[in-house]
Amino acid sequence: MKKNSYIFILIFSFLALSCREEIELETDTFESVLVVEATVTNELKHHEIKISRTSVLEETEQIIENNADVIIVDNAGNSFNFSQNTEGVYISDNLFEALPNVEYTLEINTTNGATYSSNQQTLTPISQIDNLYAEFVDDDVKGPGVQIFVDSENNNPNTQYFRYEFEETYKIKAPYDFPTGFYFTGFFDYNDQCDRCYYDINFFEKPIEIEEEICYTTNLNTEIIQANTITLTENNILRLPVRFIPLDESNNIIDTSILRDRYSIKVKQYVQNLEAYNYYKLIYNLSNTESVLSQTQSGFAEGNISAIGNNNISVVGFFEVASVAEERIFFNYQDVNIPYPNYIYACDKQDLDFNDTVNTQCDGDLNERRQLYNLVSREQYQLVDLGNLLAPNVYTIAKEECVNCTTIGTNIQPDFWID
Repeated sequence: MKKNSYIFILIFSFLALSCREEIELETDTFESVLVVEATVTNELKHHEIKISRTSVLEETEQIIENNADVIIVDNAGNSFNFSQNTEGVYISDNLFEALPNVEYTLEINTTNGATYSSNQQTLTPISQIDNLYAEFVDDDVKGPGVQIFVDSENNNPNTQYFRYEFEETYKIKAPYDFPTGFYFTGFFDYNDQCDRCYYDINFFEKPIEIEEEICYTTNLNTEIIQANTITLTENNILRLPVRFIPLDESNNIIDTSILRDRYSIKVKQYVQNLEAYNYYKLIYNLSNTESVLSQTQSGFAEGNISAIGNNNISVVGFFEVASVAEERIFFNYQDVNIPYPNYIYACDKQDLDFNDTVNTQCDGDLNERRQLYNLVSREQYQLVDLGNLLAPNVYTIAKEECVNCTTIGTNIQPDFWID
C-alpha cells in the first residue's frame, strides 16, 4: 500500500469525524500488508510473535497469517524456530532468553513465497522497577480515582526509553450465594384473559465442588504507555502513572467496582532503544483510543522489517529485543481510602409469589407466577432464597451474575494470588 494512499485515508477519516451527518466509510483500494508484532526479552520462556494482515475499514476481525515459517537467528550461530498455535500466534518451540551483546534477526517466509527480515537488534540494558504503588488522587483532568504509579531509578545512562504493560486481576465475590437451585417442568399456558399458567418447580442442591461465590477476572492493557528521561536532570522515572481507576465526585462507584473485594496489578517495564521508542510513539499517535483508526490502520507506521528482494512489498511491524522487569502488588479498597465499592452489576432482588396467577388487567397487579417463569427461564435469574412458614410459595430471585460469579470470571484461583 502506498504512503499517499495511507495519508489520504487518514485525512479523510478525520474529516469524516467532524461532519454532522454520519458517513459510512468504505475502502476504495486495498493492499494486503503483513503486520508483525514481535518482542523478545531476557526472560527464559516460550516467546510469542503475532503475524497478521491489514484489513479494510469495513472489516472488524483480524486476518491471521497462517502457516508461515518463522525463525530468529543470532550472530553466534543459534536459531530459534516458532510454530503456530490454534489462536494464530507463533510460539517458540523451545525456551530461550535474549542475551547481552548478541545480535538477533527475525526472518519470516509466508506461503505466498515472500521473505521478510528485520534489522539486527541487541538486548537493551536492564532496569528494575523500584516501587509500584497505588494512591487516591483528585486529578485535574480525570477527576477523583485511584492512580497506580511506577518508580524506576537508573544508573545506566543508556536506559532512557521505556515502555510499560500491565495485567490486572481482581477478586469477585457474588453478593448472593445460595446452595439450592431450581428449574421448571410441565409448563402449561391457559391463555385466557387473565393470562393464567402452571408449571412444576424442581429443586436441587448445587455441587459443593463447583465454586460460584468467589471468582477472578484478569484484563490486559490495550494502550501504549511510554516514558523517557532525556529531558530530566536525573535518569529516573518517578511517579509515572500507568493505570487510573476512576471514582466520580458523588462517590458513585464506576470502575472502582473492581476494587470491591481485592485487586492485584502486575506491571512490566521494557527498556527500549531509540528506534523502538519512536516506532511505538508513532503507533500511539496514529492509533489512540479517540481515533476510528485504532484497530485497522496500523499500516501507517513503518518499522524495522522489510521484504527481501522486493521493495514494492510493504510490511508493518517492529522486531524488538528488550530487557524487561516486572513487579506485582495487591491492595484492598481500604488501602486507598475510598468508600466500599458497589458490585459490578446492580443486584436488586425480586420476591415473587407462585400462587399469584392473575395479571394486571384482572386485578391491577402483576402475574407473579408468570413473571417468575419468564425471569428464570428467559433472563437467567437464579434463586436467592426460599419462602418461609408465613409465605411458603414466595421465591426470591436475582440476576445470574449476582448469584453465580462464573458468568463474569473464573472460579480457578490464580497461582500467584495472595489474600
